[in-house]
Amino acid sequence: MSRRLLAAAFVSLLMLAGCGLQQDLSSVPNIGNGPTGPATPITAPTLSGSQFDWSSTHGHVVVVDFWGSWCGPCNAEQPGLDTLAAHWSPRGVLFLGVDMAESSANGAAYERSYNVPYPSVTDASEVIASEYNVPAPPVVIIIDAKGNIVDRFLGTLSGLSSDLTRLT
Repeated sequence: MSRRLLAAAFVSLLMLAGCGLQQDLSSVPNIGNGPTGPATPITAPTLSGSQFDWSSTHGHVVVVDFWGSWCGPCNAEQPGLDTLAAHWSPRGVLFLGVDMAESSANGAAYERSYNVPYPSVTDASEVIASEYNVPAPPVVIIIDAKGNIVDRFLGTLSGLSSDLTRLT
């Protein structure tokens, strides 16, 4: 096998394993419980073609889910997020997905396959992920009604409901 083919195979394996290669997020700022500062406003095109405007979140608790259709753990947790959104949205909690590192077409197909009940913005170049210190999905960030990041969840939704209960 040529070196070029071997290198291409290696890169492909790394991309497939993407979610499993995440760095330890304990070394990334704003990880853990408690106030962690103001959230960066997100204004970006959604996968459905409209524009998401951060001003619409004013006064609401916001759950921001960083995901990618290519991410196995993201696929595993999406049904749980859909259930949480169905429960908490009527109580005024807003949910927003951030589709990382892929085409809008792949992201839209993912949304359709899971019947995701909330909008997702596209972040193919990972600018939003960088602003939120998210090196790889899945990461869920909770923002309080004052616009401050209060918690992060890496690859798990455990504790998310208790945070939402406390904040609403």
